[in-house]
Amino acid sequence: MNTKKYILFVASVVTVIFNAGCTDWLNQEPLSNVTQASYFENLAQFQAGSDAIQSNCYGYATNFSSNESLALNYDMGSDLNSAPNSEISGTDGAPSSSDYYTNPYKSLRLVNNLINQGEAYSGKDDISEPMGQAYYFRAFWHFFLLKRYGGVAIATSLPSTDSELVTGARASRYEVAEQILTDLDKAISLLSATTKTSTGNDGHVDIEAACAFKARVCLFEGTWEKYNGRGSSDSTNGDDTTSGAGTTIPSNYPSVIELLTMAQTESTKFVSGGTYASEYSIWKGVETTTNYEKQSPFYYFCLEDAGSNPAGLTKASNNESIWRKVYDYSLSVYGGSNLTHTAPAGGSRKLMDMFLCIDGLPVNISPLFQGYNGLNSEFENRDSRMSALYEQIDSCYWSGEYVQANYSTTPKLGGANKYVPGLTSYSNIGYGGRKWCSEYRKTYYESADYNYIRLPELLLINAEATYELNGSITDDQLNKTINVIRGRAHIADLTNSLVSTYGLDMLQEIRRERAIELMGEGFRISDLCRWGIAEKELDRPTCSYYVSYGGSSTELGSSTTIYDSSKWTGYITTEEQSQSTYTAGMPKLEPGALIIETANNRIFSKKNYLQAIPTDQISLNPKLLQNPKW
Repeated sequence: MNTKKYILFVASVVTVIFNAGCTDWLNQEPLSNVTQASYFENLAQFQAGSDAIQSNCYGYATNFSSNESLALNYDMGSDLNSAPNSEISGTDGAPSSSDYYTNPYKSLRLVNNLINQGEAYSGKDDISEPMGQAYYFRAFWHFFLLKRYGGVAIATSLPSTDSELVTGARASRYEVAEQILTDLDKAISLLSATTKTSTGNDGHVDIEAACAFKARVCLFEGTWEKYNGRGSSDSTNGDDTTSGAGTTIPSNYPSVIELLTMAQTESTKFVSGGTYASEYSIWKGVETTTNYEKQSPFYYFCLEDAGSNPAGLTKASNNESIWRKVYDYSLSVYGGSNLTHTAPAGGSRKLMDMFLCIDGLPVNISPLFQGYNGLNSEFENRDSRMSALYEQIDSCYWSGEYVQANYSTTPKLGGANKYVPGLTSYSNIGYGGRKWCSEYRKTYYESADYNYIRLPELLLINAEATYELNGSITDDQLNKTINVIRGRAHIADLTNSLVSTYGLDMLQEIRRERAIELMGEGFRISDLCRWGIAEKELDRPTCSYYVSYGGSSTELGSSTTIYDSSKWTGYITTEEQSQSTYTAGMPKLEPGALIIETANNRIFSKKNYLQAIPTDQISLNPKLLQNPKW
């Protein structure tokens, strides 16, 4: 890592003694005493080391604080989430320090220690699986840093106080991306016999997770370079003289076409007929359960034991997750994460308008759209993810915070809580989000699994990469990807005929599906940046409900018990304006919408595509140049 301060700290830290059943990183001895013989003598000890690395990976309440996790994982501050985030608004300066920078390097130290021990191992056990997992996590943490900072110091060895890792300049984003792909290919080769079937999908990294993650990396970097440029044409790189990580491109570095082709190739393995497709399916656990029909998008994200959902299903029914962090009520609850209470995926006006009607058409085109005048009229005839994941006014919901669900009855009859947005004072009130909100456990006791990678993302990657490569996508390809996801949403298929007939844009529709399906899962900001449109999409006000529409008060705007107009003076839209650079199939924002973050507080610019290197790191290593314009 690029700090002498950190090296001096870790030089005194001990490395875990790996007994077969011991993964306690606090049981340590001086690094000078570490030998292959004293720590890693058999497969069980190597696997314990790999398990410890995985347990250190972030989830609901690991590696980062609760607030850091909320900002990192749930798209807060984006155009789709109603919760603000000053980092995304563009109002922050460079931080003096940041766990987002230091924690990945701490994790990489553990990873590299295990890899070093594996390379020195001369025993008889086959340690391919834990070593493959180690290479995977080395790629994982470098990708975390790449997305946030661009080029960074590459950590493939244990640092010393005078190593290039500590005193040298940053590697370019292309050198980092090359290292990530190299490590993923190594992981895939070592994990060749490890699949969901062999692991029972118990959270261990397997070859399927490695292929899926490679697809994610290649789509990200391929589209980043396509839309932001490569080398000096990408202003976020800097010149490596006055700012940034520079533009060095390794020899044989893949082209944009090659990156997108790899994304398509790896994701095809999860598409119908692909190598791993038979092991995974979209979870539809409660689609036909009486009184809870079409609520699978909600119950999937809070799936625990049989009491967590009205169908009585357990985590064993989850064939949608490709890689997950496993939690357990008896052994590993969320602990420091108040997820249900926070309800971090509240929706914005823009998100609500992105949900299609059941005929597959946008609200500004579909004859099925019921308008905004009723309290919940906009929810009618819409994508079932909208009603499953966002609360309707005056509707009743079970809540693990107050009333535990009784699935033998309906929430209304069972005396559950009625949702009423707090609009009697000015606040950041968007549409109430339900994603990850347990009806079964109270805050701090939830234990649904954390999904790192799930099947819908791979289907979306495949569709997007296919279109980016060809400038088109066939209906058959759509049926194997986008329309599989839309099946759970209960909306009509996306077809070339639909797009042509109604003047839509296919790429925009693929991106719309990604935005809706993955909303609140930590993708939105990086998606907007890799598409090169973040500053255009995020410089608009964040809005919420309509209290008037078409010159007349809506039912909400007329309700003095829910809404106090005097508290929102100056925070209501007064003119028609675009909600997005993508105008095909996206309604304009009309007068009468509540503003929960004004446009002048949203100054995200090109410099914000990469976050600032913490200033304490630059003080310790002057060769570590700040990102451009920070």
